[in-house]
Amino acid sequence: MKIDVFISYEHKSKSIADSIVSSFEQDKIRCWYAPRDVIGDYATSIVEAIENASVFILILSGESSNSPHVLNEVEMAYKKNIEQSQTITIVPFKVSNDELSRAMEYYIKRIHWIDATTSGMEAAITDLKKKVKRLLGIREEPDGSDGHERTRNTYFTSEDSKEIRRLRIQDRTVLSFDGTIYSDGAKNFSKVTALDLGSNRGDNFFNRFSPLPNLEKAIGIEYDKGAVEYANKKFGADKFCFYCYDVEADDLAERLEQICDEQGIEKFNMVNISMLLLHLKKPFALLKTIRRFMEPDGLLIIRDIDDGFNVAFPDKEKLFEQTIRYCAESEFSGYRTSGREIYTMLKDTGFKDIKLENLGLSTVGMDYDEREALFDTYFSFIAGDLQSMAQKYPDSEHYKTAHKWIQDHYDRLESEFMRDDFFFVLGFMLFSARK
Repeated sequence: MKIDVFISYEHKSKSIADSIVSSFEQDKIRCWYAPRDVIGDYATSIVEAIENASVFILILSGESSNSPHVLNEVEMAYKKNIEQSQTITIVPFKVSNDELSRAMEYYIKRIHWIDATTSGMEAAITDLKKKVKRLLGIREEPDGSDGHERTRNTYFTSEDSKEIRRLRIQDRTVLSFDGTIYSDGAKNFSKVTALDLGSNRGDNFFNRFSPLPNLEKAIGIEYDKGAVEYANKKFGADKFCFYCYDVEADDLAERLEQICDEQGIEKFNMVNISMLLLHLKKPFALLKTIRRFMEPDGLLIIRDIDDGFNVAFPDKEKLFEQTIRYCAESEFSGYRTSGREIYTMLKDTGFKDIKLENLGLSTVGMDYDEREALFDTYFSFIAGDLQSMAQKYPDSEHYKTAHKWIQDHYDRLESEFMRDDFFFVLGFMLFSARK
């Protein structure tokens, strides 16, 4: 059984472990700790729990640092990271200022801990829970009034001709935004083995990787069967191959192993994730899994969005401000402040050399056709999404009102957008990182 959190502690810290478990399980975070969850043989039960846990919380004290049982558990988690490329995250929770044993220092010296000796136990457990939620990809309730948070949404279907058209326009529009990151990145490898997640119909992946002279194999993963069939028919050849699979499935790692075996790929050295993470409930889990299948120093490229970086000026009547707010309220639009969380997720999943390669696609320097394409990229889907929300929630007056408002103001929005003196920045974010 999959476990969110394994808690390692020495018996004198049992009450602290109890408090952590109580707090976490109120928020439906699945915890395992002895002796409550031991079934059958004690040692075997602990080994299996660590193997199935995503986060390992170490209640750190002088006693625990000298406990053979705790050290054994820490060693198991440490080896799991080394042998399986960070499939469990160790989080020390310091509860005393006692000197640590040299054995414990060996395992945790370079790991950031949460210090309960300075902030008080209750506040420290709250901080610990926030960190664990972030590691598990569980979004804290945001401060904004819209209450929007990360949810899984199947935003794309190969039967949606309007969305297919919009994605094609978006792909062409952001080519300049991506710059030379793909060609420059490929120069670091003699042969490129590429993996693309959320490929849609393959256009984005093919347009960026097919020009690479050293491309050896390119694998795309997409959940929509029709899109995969289209991509294989149009782009499938010796180098490109697309598979139909859900990247949030629990057995993604096993499926990737099968694909690698079929294609004769040992590891990937370039991984591309374009406009996918905002549509996932647990992007952290995906990043952890993908890292296992990357070569040392392999390159990860992520393009995502954060509407908090959008700029529309002048907007005297607040038309663009209202439209962006409505966009955030739709379940189909994705988590619209996803971009700001990516750096922290990359750090927490063990990636290095993280760079923000580009931030914001602006209308500055665009000609009329390019402006029109950018408007279509961002604003055309909002009306459709709000219509879908009104259909999904027929008793909601709010979504009916929002959909009608967009319909009534759409032409005005486009007219304002196309003015020479209007300035707009769309909050695309482009990250790179290495394993």
